[in-house]
Amino acid sequence: MYMHITKEGDDTVLATIKDVAACAGVSKTLVSRYINGQGGVSAESGALIAAAIEKLGYRPNMLARSLVQRRTYCIGVSVDDLSSTFIVPLVAGLEYGVSHADAAHEYTVIYTNSCGDYEKKKRQLNFLTQGHVDGLIVYGSSIPEDGLTRQLASSRFPLVLIENDLIDLHVNKVLIDNVAGAFAATEHLIRLGHKKIAHFGGDINMRITLDRMNGFTRAMHQYNIHIEPDWMVFPSITDRDNWHRSGTARSLFYDQGYASMKRLVQTNRVPDAVFFATDIAAFGAVRALQEAGLRVPEDVSVIGFDDESTAAALYEAQPITTMRQPLREAGDAAIQLMIQLLEDPDIQPVTKQLPAQLIDRRTTCAPGTE
Repeated sequence: MYMHITKEGDDTVLATIKDVAACAGVSKTLVSRYINGQGGVSAESGALIAAAIEKLGYRPNMLARSLVQRRTYCIGVSVDDLSSTFIVPLVAGLEYGVSHADAAHEYTVIYTNSCGDYEKKKRQLNFLTQGHVDGLIVYGSSIPEDGLTRQLASSRFPLVLIENDLIDLHVNKVLIDNVAGAFAATEHLIRLGHKKIAHFGGDINMRITLDRMNGFTRAMHQYNIHIEPDWMVFPSITDRDNWHRSGTARSLFYDQGYASMKRLVQTNRVPDAVFFATDIAAFGAVRALQEAGLRVPEDVSVIGFDDESTAAALYEAQPITTMRQPLREAGDAAIQLMIQLLEDPDIQPVTKQLPAQLIDRRTTCAPGTE
């Protein structure tokens, strides 16, 4: 084991475990046991070793340590788009969680960014699970990736899923209650008095898109309000891989929201309220409404999902009433579950479900309000 780089004149010197043992006046075996947190080291010897480590500036070789302990003390996190402002709260929650759940400050979080590319994600997860991390936290609900997720689960590699409720998998999960959140968003419009309500969905290949659509339809059925088929709008994704790789997925939602609303305006069949499964699509649709001389919310009430208020400026859009996802809390919960699992592999998996919160930014109102 090695090392800290020090200077003696012009020469670089690597402090070794042998140097630490000589400085402390103990055996190399005792130093190794101290470094790896094993027993059999007295308080007196431990103090001598600690003083020697500090004096020499010694740093243990973490690769060698992981071979001894069969632990890397690293947690892998897989996401599709680390550059997205949407992911920032999730990362903040993960970092907060590891700093508080990890009392000994041993764990490091390693992030991978697949850009929605299935083959890239497959390579990344394969790399991480080959001894580079102790456990994986995977964010996302892509249905085409279900097979990959099931393979991970069947391998019994420590796994926590965020926003992916594959009900047949007995693994730790942290979920946002998208069905209840979408129901609440639609119910908000209904209670204001709206009956001509449209739904603009997200990527139909995502489980959360289906959950939000289900929440919308449940609310409409419960209140006996007719669902107009032409007002159930989903983005047309003809080349999924390319638009993910090019980083234009979110811009696509904006463009589709704009184009879909523009078509409705041109047919003179504009709903008086819309629930959007993603705020980004709502930003584009609001632009189309404004270009047509329609006002939000006086002519069309708008409510979204995700709380993309920080992204509104990027699209020169006004922040909208939305359902806020507790992504910071989700990241925190996922890290806590992972560390508990790593410390006790026999612990039973749990599912934590977090509620979405209605944030009113005055883009909804009762019909006929001036």
